[in-house]
Order: sequence, then C-alpha cells, then structure tokens
Amino acid sequence: MLDKPFLCLLCILFLSKLVLSQSPTQTQASQNIPNTSPNVNLNQLALNVNTSDLNSLLDPRIYSLLIKNKTYPNTHCMYISTPRPEDNITVNGQSIHWECPAGYFCLGPNNTNIINNNSTNSNTSSMVKCPPGFFCPENSAQPIYCCEGYYCSRDAKNITMCPADYVCSIGTVDPVFCDRLAICPPGSSKANKFLVFVLVFFIAIVIIVLFQIKKKRDQLKNVKYDRLLTEQKLRLERTLDPVKKTFDIEFENLGLVLPSGIEIMKGVSGKLTHGRACAIMGPSGAGKTTFVSLLTGKAKRTSGAVKINGVPDSLEKYRKLIGFVPQEDVMLRELTVRDILVHSALMRLPSDMDRKLKKQKVIEVIEFLELSHVMESIIGNEEQRGVSGGQRKRVNIGMELVAEPSVLFLDEPTSGLDSATALEVCNLLKKIAHSQGMTVAAVIHSPSPQAFNTFDDFLLLGKGGRIVYFGPTNKAMDYFESLGYRCPEDESPADFMMEVAAGKVKPVDKEDITVLDLFEAWEKYRESGKASFNNTKIGIPGDESESASRNCFKAFWVEFCLPFFHVIQDVAEYISDVTIELFLFLQRSLCFCQRDPIRETPNVVIAFLLLFKRACLQLYRNRTQFLLDQLLHLGCGIFISLAVSNLDYIGKAPDQICQITPYVLMPICFRAKDSIQNVGVFMALGVTFAGISAGGSTFGYEKVVYWRDTSAGMRTVPYFLAKLVADIPRLLIAALMFTLAFIIFYSFKARIWQIYIIILLTYVAAWAMGYFISAVASKEKLSLVGTGFALGWGMVLSGATPKLEDVESGGTFTYIGWLWDVSAPRWAVEALYLKELEPRLWDEIKKEPLAHTYSFNDYPQCLWNILLIAFGWAVLAFFAMKLTNRDKHK
Repeated sequence: MLDKPFLCLLCILFLSKLVLSQSPTQTQASQNIPNTSPNVNLNQLALNVNTSDLNSLLDPRIYSLLIKNKTYPNTHCMYISTPRPEDNITVNGQSIHWECPAGYFCLGPNNTNIINNNSTNSNTSSMVKCPPGFFCPENSAQPIYCCEGYYCSRDAKNITMCPADYVCSIGTVDPVFCDRLAICPPGSSKANKFLVFVLVFFIAIVIIVLFQIKKKRDQLKNVKYDRLLTEQKLRLERTLDPVKKTFDIEFENLGLVLPSGIEIMKGVSGKLTHGRACAIMGPSGAGKTTFVSLLTGKAKRTSGAVKINGVPDSLEKYRKLIGFVPQEDVMLRELTVRDILVHSALMRLPSDMDRKLKKQKVIEVIEFLELSHVMESIIGNEEQRGVSGGQRKRVNIGMELVAEPSVLFLDEPTSGLDSATALEVCNLLKKIAHSQGMTVAAVIHSPSPQAFNTFDDFLLLGKGGRIVYFGPTNKAMDYFESLGYRCPEDESPADFMMEVAAGKVKPVDKEDITVLDLFEAWEKYRESGKASFNNTKIGIPGDESESASRNCFKAFWVEFCLPFFHVIQDVAEYISDVTIELFLFLQRSLCFCQRDPIRETPNVVIAFLLLFKRACLQLYRNRTQFLLDQLLHLGCGIFISLAVSNLDYIGKAPDQICQITPYVLMPICFRAKDSIQNVGVFMALGVTFAGISAGGSTFGYEKVVYWRDTSAGMRTVPYFLAKLVADIPRLLIAALMFTLAFIIFYSFKARIWQIYIIILLTYVAAWAMGYFISAVASKEKLSLVGTGFALGWGMVLSGATPKLEDVESGGTFTYIGWLWDVSAPRWAVEALYLKELEPRLWDEIKKEPLAHTYSFNDYPQCLWNILLIAFGWAVLAFFAMKLTNRDKHK
C-alpha cells in the first residue's frame, strides 16, 4: 500500500521536475517583436536595395526596419503594421509603404510596384488570408495570435473584449463559457475557480450529514439488540445449547513424509472425544500445527487413517462443522464485536434457519463469552484503541461458536495473554466442551498449572512428530513418574513435561535415555498398559557398509534431481486441486437443486448481500478516515493542476511566415505549440498513483481475513463482487475530488463532465490494478510494487515517451507494442487530448491529421478500451486471489 504522504511527496517532486523543464512558450517568442525607430532612412545602411524586388525587401536586415508594432485595441494587445506614410521610411529617396485590407496580412508590396507618397492603390499580389485564431487588422504585415482576454472574429478582422462570464485565452475565436464554479469578469484570460473549494466544502458537509444519519440508524438498531440481550440475561446461567451433531475423532498411525524423505510425523494414534477439551503440547519442531492440519485435511497425510464416530471418513468434507481459531486474532478491526459475530452467524449457520434465531444465537454467544459490555465497541488495532487483548481473543473464539461447530480447534489461544486472562480462556474452552458436547482441541504453549488442569486430555508430542504421552491430564504426571522422572515442587508440571519431551530432563539413574526411548516407552504402554523403557538402547538405524558410490548417488539425487521432482509434484497437486474445485463449482452452479449434505449455507446472492453490508460498514463507518482518503485525491489533483497550469495548445503560424523564418527556427515555426498530451500524461499519472493506492487497500490489508473466511466455506465470487461494489461510491467521489482539483489552475476547453468521465474511467482501471497488486504482493511490498506500476503504466506506457509513432513503426517495439494497447493511461491521454482539441478552431486541427497518431473518430473507442482494460485487471485480480496461496484457503 502506498503511504499517502509519500505518494503526495512523490507527485510533487516528479511534477516539479517536469514543470521546470518546460521550454519558453511560443506565445512569448511570437509577440516580442522589437519596435523600429521612426524616420529611418535605409540609404544610411549602405545596402544595395532594389525597391522593386520583394526578396530584397525581405532581407532580415531591411525587413525588421520596415515593419512596426502598433497597439490595438489597447497597450496590452499589439499587431504588426506594414510601413505607413507617417513612418517616413525611404529607400533611394522614395518613401516605402503599402496597404493591406483587414482579415489579410501582406508581407510586402507587389514586386514590380512601389507605392509612392501620392499613391493610394492597394497591391494585393502578396496578400494572404489570416487563419482563425489570429488577428489581422487593416495594414497587417504579419498575423498575430488573438490577444489574451479578447476574442477575434473567424475572418480575423475584428477583436472584441471577452465578455463577463466568459474566458478568452490566446487565439480564442469563440469565448469559452465560465462554469458556475468560476468567476470571470470582462476581459478574463483565465477563470478564477476558487469557488471549487466552496463546492468541496459543501460535499464534505453532505458526507458528514450522511454519516450522522447512518449513525442514528445504527443506534436505533442497537436498541433491538439491547432488548434481546436483556432477555438473555434473565436466564439464570450463561449456557449454550448442545451441538446437534457430535464428533468422536479417532486417528491411527498418522504420518507425514516430505518429498525430500524427511519424516516430520510418525505413528500418531489416539482419540478426541466430544464433550472433552484436549491440550496439545510439544517443543518447537514437534509438529503440533502439522498434527491439526493432517487431522482436518489441510495437509495430506502420507500414512494413517481417520475415523469419525467409528466410521472411516475425512474431516475435510465437514469443514462447515469445524471451527478453527487461529493464533492471531484474524478479524476486521474496523468493525464492532457485534458486527463481526452477526456476520459470522449469518454467513455460516444453515440457510433454512430463521434470521431471528441466528441473531438470538449471537446474543447467547455474546452473553456466554461475557462480552455484552463491549458489544458495540470496535475491535481496534495499534493505531485505534478498541477492546482488550483478552476480549479480542474471546471474539476470535466467538466467531466460531456462533457457527455452531461440532469440533473446535485452536492454535495457541493463550499466546500474548497474561496468566489471569489465559486462565479465563482455558476455563472458557472447558466450559464450551462440557456444556455443548463439543470436541475441543487446542495447541497450548507453556500454560500455568491452573490453566493446564482445566483440560481433560493431554497430547504431548516430541521432536519428529511422535507421541510422548496422550491421555487424561490428571494421569500424565503419574505416567512420567513411573518412568523415573521426578518433577521439582517449584516447577510447573506442564513445563516439566515439555522439558522431558525435549530431552532436557533425564529419569533418575538412567542418564543414557534419549527422546527415542520415550517414543518406544509410550508404544509399549499403549500395548501393555505398563510404562517402562526397553533394556536395549535404541539407536538410529544405519548401514555402515554402505558403499561410497551409493552415497554419491544419494547426494546427486538430493542436490539436483529432487528439486525438479518437487516442482513437478507441486504443479501436479496444484492443477489437481484447482480442477477438482472448478468441477465442484460448475456442478453446484448448474445443478441448482443440489444441496450440501453437510450444511446448506446462504447461496451466492445472499452471501453477496451479507458481504456487501460488511464491506460498507468497514468503509463508511469511520467518517474521519473516509474524509482523509478523499483528501488524498484532492491533494493529488491540486498538484497535477499546478503542474499543467501553463500548458496549452497554440496553433502554428501560417506557412508563408514560416518560409521566411531563419532556417534553424523553421522546425519550430511549422509546428503548433502542443502541450495537451503532456497534460494528459500528468493527469493519467496522478490518477494512476492515487487509484492504485486506494484500490490496493481494498484487499491488501485483509488477506488473512479472506483466507480464514474461505477456509470456513466462503466463496470467493460473492466476496470479490461485494468489495468491488462497495468501492463504487468511494471511487465516484475520489474521481470527483480529483476532477474539481484538476480544473482549478488548468485552463481547459473541454466540458467538465467530459473531463470527469475520462478521469473516472482511468480511476476504475487504476483501482483494478490496485486490486491485482494487492492480490499478488505482500502487504510490506505493496508500496514499492504500486509505485513501479504507476510509473510504468502511467508514464512509460502513456504514449508520450516513447512516442506512439515510434511504437507503431515497429523496430525495437515489434514484440512489446501490445503493452501500449493494454495500457489504460495511453487511452486516457488520447481521450483527453481529443476533447481538449475539439473546441479549438486552429486550421491544422480541422484540416490536417492530428499529431501522435490520434483521431477524433477514436474517442468512443478510447473510453471502451479503458473499460475493457479495467475489466481485464479485475479478472486477473480475482484469479490471483483464487489461485494463489491455495494452502491457506483450506
């Protein structure tokens, strides 16, 4: 995720560099023509001037003394006049002057006639019609751009001050109407658009009012839950109804051997009984989490069998009846305790269960977990204070309890808690198992003696994933004492047995006992019911006579062949997993009547509505955060607007003028001053930065929540669509904020709504790019990847540098030219360029092909292309979420 201050700072630095690199405008160069002094006698130049030869008169040394700047209609607006009689310009004793009608410019007189002092005949042989956008009053030697603050007639004869409520930039033919957000007094060359800030303030007020209305509605809704909670408190005891289906889970010789040949679990046998809580302990590397994964089907075992209620079966197909509480408190921290529990109940309880009963179930769990006093409190995080750590752990457990599971697994539920709170959690687990008849198993790390004694059963694993002890908790110390181990009085029995399993403690008078001996002792105890060590020392089998060639072959296999084998095996398992899931999805989609035999949860439509409601609560509950997010887009728009404030399009000079321009300046003269493409690049880059930043936060910060929900049976399709639809208001307002800020300093010619549509569609594409990035990149790398994407797609692939002409010509870009075709900023730049040039009346725009390979006919296709590209990014984001991290979806 891009940090917002960093994003804005990056925009400032980048844009400032580009703005400072802009060259002086053609406007200034064309208007700064030096005045000649009156009463100039060209005979004094000692030049061989043939007054009947136009080429001679156009000699720069002579021509600069013939023409003269004159002001009209005021001192701020000038035109270039032909020599006039009153200027007293003479050559060889003859006065040089010539007339030119309005709407034309005349570079010189007829090359065979010189108009004498007494002559009034106009010579039109060198007249050129003045093009639109220029001003040519009577006796113009050269055309000038129509002055700022004025507009000129299409025939270039007349110039008029820009009226009130209109703006006239340089070269204006038709005054541009000031929008209602701008103030434009007569003679305006730029609109004062600071009323935009008034509109932004008004929008902020409206948003605040809407948030306040929503808050009032939530308070009214809370009254209903308070009433239900009061009814629940009338009961004498906080209890939950017993589970409808109980599970007794038997496992025999569970084992897991990695493809490398390493055995990380072996011979694990036992039984988890309903109505009892089992503590699973062991030193690091003992395979505690692996045991739970093998039992639930999250990892495939290589040996062993599982029975459910005495029947060979797999827990994997019962995942809707299995609750798993992760070690971390995985939940949306922006929501309240009630929001989280209600959503979990509505999503996971049977679809045929009445909605009121589901909410009643939530109230029962809240009261059972003693969370009623914090029911309306947000969970909170490191930045925003919420419930305490112990309360958060209870909510973590409650998310599973409201789903009425038959089996509850927990991964270190007491980690990070003080001893008192940990004891409360362990007592709660015992209460859940006993009152509901649920099968409870928890991986526990270093419990206090009181917390340890709350569990009914105890499974102790040693390194290598083998059982050291599995049985009633109150008989565990008796078992180890029978093997000769003595627990010091000042040490916790749980910690002591952990040290035994790690091989750090030896039995009395048996210093040669190893961990392997403990495994064998347990196997013997299971078979005979008597605990003892074997008389012979157990060692690791090996073949000392193994040949050197065989050792060499083993080393070669492990070093070179095994990695390729692992890759092939992983790919095959991945394809098989995806294929099976796709087949089941199509089967359920086509056969609407088919019901889940285990538990029929809400269908796709209902799930979408529930997930959409949760997403809206998550996004639009925090008024301050929402407004700060919009401030990001407003700030980026202002920076972009400042950067493009002096960029414009000014038509090229007539060819007749460029033909007499010094050779080194001809390339500049024959080209229009076209900066509109740069405006588009700035706009697209700013929108891409802001859009990726905002879109990346949609999924990037809640991946673990998504993984937890999918492992409990949630479908990805309704989740993805719900988050996408919930983002629409956020996206619309973000595009509006950027547009309003963008037009503050930029003198645009297109309509505001046209600019908004282009920016909105670009935002949609950037938002979808953010979705994809957040799906494939980790949260820590989101900022870096997002920055690279924005620079790559928003600048390099925008069509400005490298130029589209070069890309389409092939050569270096032959095999990568398609990248520009799938770049949304490239089409956004063209769309803005076309709408900005459309109202301008310069001759080359109407009569010649547009620059950069653009065409006015392509505008609708530009918008469609942006939409299609956005859809493509969204599809990629969906499949990236669905097909990556498959192990975490189980």
